Amino acid sequence: MATVRIERRSRKAFTLIIDHGIDPITKKRKKETRTIVTDDITVAEAERLTILAELAKGTYKPTSKATLKEYIEHWFTTPVAKKLASKTHENYRNCADLRIIPWIGNIRLKELSRSDLQRFYKQILQVGHLDNIKPPLPGQEPRKRKEIGRETLEYHHRFIHRVLNHAIFEDEILERNVATKIILPEPERETEYNPDVEIAKVFSQSEIVQLEAAAATDPKSVPYVNILTVALRTGMRREELLALRWQDIDFKSHTITVKRALIYTKLNGYEFKSTKNKKRRIIEVTEEVLNAMRAEARRQAPFKLRLKDKYDKKSKLIFCREDGFQSHPDTISSWFPSFCSSIGITRLGFHCLRHTHASHLLASGEDITYVSKRLGHSSIQVTYGTYFHFIPLEKRASLKELEKRFKK
Repeated sequence: MATVRIERRSRKAFTLIIDHGIDPITKKRKKETRTIVTDDITVAEAERLTILAELAKGTYKPTSKATLKEYIEHWFTTPVAKKLASKTHENYRNCADLRIIPWIGNIRLKELSRSDLQRFYKQILQVGHLDNIKPPLPGQEPRKRKEIGRETLEYHHRFIHRVLNHAIFEDEILERNVATKIILPEPERETEYNPDVEIAKVFSQSEIVQLEAAAATDPKSVPYVNILTVALRTGMRREELLALRWQDIDFKSHTITVKRALIYTKLNGYEFKSTKNKKRRIIEVTEEVLNAMRAEARRQAPFKLRLKDKYDKKSKLIFCREDGFQSHPDTISSWFPSFCSSIGITRLGFHCLRHTHASHLLASGEDITYVSKRLGHSSIQVTYGTYFHFIPLEKRASLKELEKRFKK
């Protein structure tokens, strides 16, 4: 709970110190000060009580002399910020803590200009990935430079624009948003742009065979071999797989109901949320998928017997830790690329199993509408834009004809 105390730092004024407590994310204490020009302690006390009342009601507004850092910290305490999805809140927090506050946080909110933002956006591109500014460990070779995509730049811009809009329409501190219609710099490319570099990355048929064979015989891959089988054959997202429960599986009809996702944030820990497009879907699966789930149940059985009451039987998760509780989404994502490298196939991320599933379905001639619904895309345009290059030429022609019909 926030507190406000009075200090006498000069003969002609009192200083109010507003302590917002420990930030749950940064673990740092958040404070701001406000000067009251008066030699009457009762005036300062009245202002202190007013601020306390505003803090209690959630109507407190930072001083107009606030820096961008101070205002961003205030914005995170507002009802708007508290209603954000946990992952969005965490991403915004990272934008603020890692780049915005350290680089331009000391600029006063009212003095922030378009040129300040343009320099900031250029700095993001110049620095690239934040690993680039970390010194190498003793005895370690200098790190290879990592670039960032335009989407990182745009995400920072959207966050700043949103915060400044709040300062205009909610707190009435600013008169205009300097981030509006600003032109973002383009990332420099060392080589000529090649659109094929940006397409979804997938495993070849031979790599899939090698991947599954290696996982089945590697002792370290035992916790992941069954979820790997299901991911390749369903195209489900990592978060959806980790949220699957036994009641979501219909073994008789060979279907899975996908209706939730597991996410983890530093602020709220583990949470079960709705799927990315907020809709549930039912997908058909093969006997191979069901067998993988049965195998996972057999793998978990000894842990249930050994842990007894310590095993979490309420969650009824299919893919979980040995104690039955949720598995951190990053655990399998950290293991997978290194495993790919170790067995001599293309080093790709776990999400590429989803791309692999979709691309091989389309390449075999499956209808794109079916694939789109199976993946849980918000529209067929998303599927078409992502996997166009995997659609056989005759299929592409029919899709173009379909677009002509729609435009008549």
